[in-house]
Amino acid sequence: MSILVLATAVGGCSIGGPTGQERADDLARQLENGGLGVHSAKATYLSSFSGDLTVSVILEPDALQPGYSVSAETLGPILGVVARSAEDMRVGGVGFYAKEEGGIQISMDTAAEDLGIAEAVDGQSLSLTGERLESLAKQ
Repeated sequence: MSILVLATAVGGCSIGGPTGQERADDLARQLENGGLGVHSAKATYLSSFSGDLTVSVILEPDALQPGYSVSAETLGPILGVVARSAEDMRVGGVGFYAKEEGGIQISMDTAAEDLGIAEAVDGQSLSLTGERLESLAKQ
């Protein structure tokens, strides 16, 4: 019996539910299968003190605007899914990146401004923390 207990203790780390990375993988599948204009997605759970999350998406051509940008109407629902998952995962922050299928970075400046999160723009990404995630989760 003690061998069974030891085997469970050593190998059963996921007995209490999905790991952070398993939840991140589920988020990526939700983004890809949610009809949101996401061609592919990758989410990486960083098991640090704050438990941050990095999400990278490749948007479908139909989801893009001229000049390799994205609208708030497209970005808002995507960020809503990300934010709700982040809340469920209790992560401290999310780094969000978007590209088109050829690998060109997508501008999120105008969309972020329209969504009221212009301060989240960090170069070619969005840095989503605390109240930003909370407000986006309601979308």
